[in-house]
Order: sequence, then C-alpha cells, then structure tokens
Amino acid sequence: MASESSHDQQNSKGENQPSESTHHAPPSASHNFYPAMGYPPSMSYPPPPGQYSGYPPPGYYPYAHAPPAAAYYNATAHRQQMPSGFSRYFFTTIILLTILIFTSSIVMWLVLRPQLPVFHVDNFSVSNFNATLTTFTANWEANLTVRNPNTKLTIEFGELQNFVFYKEDYLLASATAPRPFSLETRTSGVINAKLSANSKDNLVENWVLDKLAKERGNGSVSFNFRMLFWTTFRSGLWWKRHLSMKVLCEDIQVTFVGASGDGNIAANGGRDCLVFV
Repeated sequence: MASESSHDQQNSKGENQPSESTHHAPPSASHNFYPAMGYPPSMSYPPPPGQYSGYPPPGYYPYAHAPPAAAYYNATAHRQQMPSGFSRYFFTTIILLTILIFTSSIVMWLVLRPQLPVFHVDNFSVSNFNATLTTFTANWEANLTVRNPNTKLTIEFGELQNFVFYKEDYLLASATAPRPFSLETRTSGVINAKLSANSKDNLVENWVLDKLAKERGNGSVSFNFRMLFWTTFRSGLWWKRHLSMKVLCEDIQVTFVGASGDGNIAANGGRDCLVFV
C-alpha cells in the first residue's frame, strides 16, 4: 500500500512539470523578426546631397564651442581695410602734390608775368619768280625782328620751321633753320629765313599756277609767311617753362617791277605777326 501511494505521488508530480518534448527554447539573436500584420516595413532614406556617410553633418563643430562670427568678420575686415587705407593715403598724397605744383606754377606765373615775344616783318622779297602751267620757280627771303618784352625772363628759341603759303592753306615752300638762339630781357634779335621752290621738288596744281600767273600779271602777289618752333621761358636756374609757338605773318603784298621775276614789299609794308601758343 505504501508503494502505491508513493507511486501516485510521483505521477502527480510528473503531471505538474512540463515535459521536455513540449518545452520551447527562446529565440536566438540571429533570428529574423517580421513586422506585425497590417503595418508597412520601416524605410531608410539616403543622406542628403553633399553629405556622405561617415562625415559630420553641416554645422557640426568638433570643439566645445564654435568661435563667434564677429571675430572672423573683424579679422577679415581688418585685412581688407589695410590696402584700402594705403590707397587712400597714396591718392591723397598725389592730389596734394598736384595741387601744390599747380598753385606754385600759378603764383610764379603771376610774379614773373611772362609775355610772348613780338615778331615784325621788316622785309620780304621774291626772286626768280616764274609761274606757268609747265614751270614754277621762286625764291623767298624774309627778315623779321623778334623782341623779348619780359623784364625777368629770358626766351630761348629752338629749331625754326618756316613756311610760305599761298592764300590760306596752299603750301608753296618750307625750310628749317637748325640754329637756336636766345634773347635776354628787353632785347631784340633778327631772324633771316630763305626758302625756294621748283616744279621738280614741289608739284603745284594747275589751278594754283593759274591764279599766281594772273596776280603776277596785275603787278603784285600776296603770300603768307609762317613759323613754328619751341621756346623756353627761363628765370635763372630755378624756373623755366616750355611752350610751342606758331607765328603767322599774313597777307604780305609783294610788288613786282616790270616783267622781271623779282619783287619786294613796299617801304612801309612791314607788319606785325600774330603769335599763338
């Protein structure tokens, strides 16, 4: 009896404990889970353009605190202001020097009071004048007096270029006087210019020859004598100024005697010339 009771107790214990065949092991870490029914699977998005995997996102700073934006701005502005400040100083200096030179020139000009030289035609003659439709020859000689009216300035004359024109702008002859000269204050000098023309060196148009022949037949021909040269106004060794001058001696009437080719201005035919700078 005792054995039966103990056997019943063991059976009752065995019924209460689960058997090994019905025991389920827990799922392993490598086991795949599937989402619950009725929910879509999770989706992963690619990184935005310009950002790559493994790099920090924009705005990320690896230190505790990013430097303030004002510090970077002030450093950049300081670097940009250095050249601009130097440029302002440079241009200001140039402007002040220009104003100083211009002002000093005006003051010296007012103190020295430069005056242009005075030119006067004393004599103007023509020789061997022949104007036909096939031939043109002539020799001119001009004597002028030039006077320096300045009381404080010496005038230096450079190379003289001389021209003889017919009417307003038809060139008949030209020559260069390479010898420079100078005039002290309140002094005068003489300029002698010689020019020549012939049909071999200087072709003259037929309409000009025709007009010259007609005027010569009437007894006189009008010429224009002009000069071009550089001058220097000087006061000692400390002030000078260069000027280009053009002298115009217009409408010089040359009277011919008889049928010869020689002519000259009248005794009182001298005239002053115009001077331009």
